Amino acid sequence: MKFLNKLKANPKKIFLIDALGALLTAILLFGILAQLEKYFGMPSNVLYTLSGVAFCLFIYSISCYQLINSNWKPFLKIIIGCNSIYLLVSMACIVLHSDKLTELGWMYFILEFVVIGIMIIVEYKLCSNQAIKN
Repeated sequence: MKFLNKLKANPKKIFLIDALGALLTAILLFGILAQLEKYFGMPSNVLYTLSGVAFCLFIYSISCYQLINSNWKPFLKIIIGCNSIYLLVSMACIVLHSDKLTELGWMYFILEFVVIGIMIIVEYKLCSNQAIKN
C-alpha cells in the first residue's frame, strides 16, 4: 500500500496508470473477447463499442499525463466520472445480455468491475486529498 501513498507525492502518475488500464481493457475487449464471442457470451458489437470507449479513455488519460503539469484535479474528476459511467454502462450491458454470458464472461466482467472500482476509489481519494490507508 506504500505505492498508493506515493501517488500523493506524484499525483500525475495516476493518469498513466489509468491510461494503461484503459488500453489493456480496449485490447482485451477488441482483440480477445470480441474474437472469441462464443467463449465469453457478450455480443461482439457490444464489445467493440466498449473497447472504443476504453480507447477514448486511454487517449484522454495519456494526454493528461503528458500535458498537465499543474491543476490536475479537474482533469482527474473527469476521469472519475468517465470511469464511473463506463462501469455503469458495462453493468447495463451485462444485465441486457446476462442470458448469453458464459462463466468465463462473468469472470472477466466481475474482475473488470473490481479493478475499475478500485481505480475509482483511489482516484477519488487522491482528488479529495484523503489519506490512503493500508
